[in-house]
Amino acid sequence: MGSVSWALSSRLRTGCLLLALVLLVGTTGFMLVEGWTLLQAFYTAVLVVSTLGFSDLRPSDSRGQLLTIGLIAAGVGTLYYLVGILAQTIIEDQFDWRKKRNMEERVAHLKDHFIVCGFGRVGQQTCRQLSQENCAFVVVDNEDTRIARIESAGYLYVRGDASDDLVLQRAGIARARGLLTAVQTDAGNVYITLSARALNPSLFIVARAATAEAEHKLTIAGANRVISPYILGGRSMAGHALRPAVMDFLDVLVHSDDLEMWLEEVKIGPNSALAGARLDEAQLRDTAGITVLAVRRADGQMLVNPRGDVVLHTGDTLIALGARDDLARAEQGVH
Repeated sequence: MGSVSWALSSRLRTGCLLLALVLLVGTTGFMLVEGWTLLQAFYTAVLVVSTLGFSDLRPSDSRGQLLTIGLIAAGVGTLYYLVGILAQTIIEDQFDWRKKRNMEERVAHLKDHFIVCGFGRVGQQTCRQLSQENCAFVVVDNEDTRIARIESAGYLYVRGDASDDLVLQRAGIARARGLLTAVQTDAGNVYITLSARALNPSLFIVARAATAEAEHKLTIAGANRVISPYILGGRSMAGHALRPAVMDFLDVLVHSDDLEMWLEEVKIGPNSALAGARLDEAQLRDTAGITVLAVRRADGQMLVNPRGDVVLHTGDTLIALGARDDLARAEQGVH
């Protein structure tokens, strides 16, 4: 939208310059041909260009008449051009206002959504994944070309600096489920994390880091998870080289939309029948059709390939493998 507005303003300036040039030529011509004063010539030129007629002063010979004809043709054409540009500008502004208003209303109704800060390469992939998972999210960015990409993708967005508290509040940070910050600089991600944590202490924050030093600072700033694309990329490349079949399986399992089996988190709520039960007593594979691969305790401890005698507690999270429908039913049943 920024390029369109610039083009309109440029054409408007061009139209104004053309009108000024026509008036200058007309004023000078009347002074030279008719011998009128500057004020008389300018006044008559304005009347002719605006098609309002003449004052008491009229061309005295054919040269003045020819000048008047040329002035009328150039002036009317220039005025029509200016009126068209002004009308287009008003229509575009009205359309942009309504579009912005509609966007603000849709964002204001979001709840339990994610806020993605930055729509660079990492941010675009993040939004694509959230969209595939049918998660509600809003993007925060303030760069015109990236805003255009967000609009073409059909994502909700808030234009502005993500480190500004007011911008985060417009994005619904008080109602948000989580925030993912992936702006280009580590300093920007740290500042956004600090602002977000102050505005919503219970928010789950995932931050992008380029250096190990930034990882530490982001953790101190309040990020729950810190992700380094370079470290993840290196690990993935080494994994594909050493264990290609395993990595292919994990990629398909985590990212595919067509695979019947799915890897998901199942959280045990306070009213769950699983709270206080042993894993083998729960018989999740027989009753729900899912396989528990790991149990993450509320304190963060991870039990991989847990034994049947592991006792489940409120706040634990099951890392389970199963069909999507079975996983959804299991998650509803444990809350």
